[in-house]
Amino acid sequence: MTEREEKARQHFEELKRILPQLSPSCWKKDFKFYVDRFIEERLDSKDLIAEIPGEDEEDKDLDRIYIHGLRRLVAGAFQELELVQQPEYAATCAKLDGALVWQGRGCVSPIFTSLLPASTILAGSI
Repeated sequence: MTEREEKARQHFEELKRILPQLSPSCWKKDFKFYVDRFIEERLDSKDLIAEIPGEDEEDKDLDRIYIHGLRRLVAGAFQELELVQQPEYAATCAKLDGALVWQGRGCVSPIFTSLLPASTILAGSI
């Protein structure tokens, strides 16, 4: 896990710990606001990279690596939002199965959650 992903993961874990204490009735809405803001900031930085064309192949390769890292940050943030919207047991299963994007594995999909057992979805079996 890269340092940026680890910092983002810790940031969201801290938010999940603090927000329910500050606002028990609407903390998930507040959490969504912070996730959306995080994703928007990352996409803005992607747009900056896209505007600066690479001079040679090495620059283009670095841009691809950077964009791949941004995709993982956005996917991880999106998954954090999905996890807080799941029932408590589903989020617990995700942590036990190591299904978080930060660890390079599966992602929670809201489409399938009502069709399949949570452990199947969260383990990345789809």
